[in-house]
Amino acid sequence: MRAQASTEYLLILSVLAAAILPFLLVLAWNATRSPEQLALSLATFSASRLAAAVNSVGSLGPGAALRTQIEMPDNVLLSARGREITVRLNTSIGQMDIVQPTLFPVNSTGLERVGAQGTYIIDVYGPGGPNAPNVTLVLS
Repeated sequence: MRAQASTEYLLILSVLAAAILPFLLVLAWNATRSPEQLALSLATFSASRLAAAVNSVGSLGPGAALRTQIEMPDNVLLSARGREITVRLNTSIGQMDIVQPTLFPVNSTGLERVGAQGTYIIDVYGPGGPNAPNVTLVLS
């Protein structure tokens, strides 16, 4: 009688373990992916914030300026050319480009120094006039 109770108890524990194990595996898999998802979200938010700043300053015209703060993940390349803000991010599946279009042509100074994780302050200057129609991003 005592051996039968132990066997039933072990059987119940093994069924519960088999039911819980898939959930634990899914949680462990998601835990390893969450830093990459966070980096992707951070890069996307920063690129859209810069594009919004370019659009705002460009709409205000010559002489307008704005200072914005962005936070970037590690191992990124930030660039602003033509009518695009681009963040190149290294992921587990390779390089991913996050591109945000702008309404105004844009150029940059110093954005090549963005690469390490951290907070960056970027000054956005409006177009200099008809001969200089670009909005300029300057890393402070």
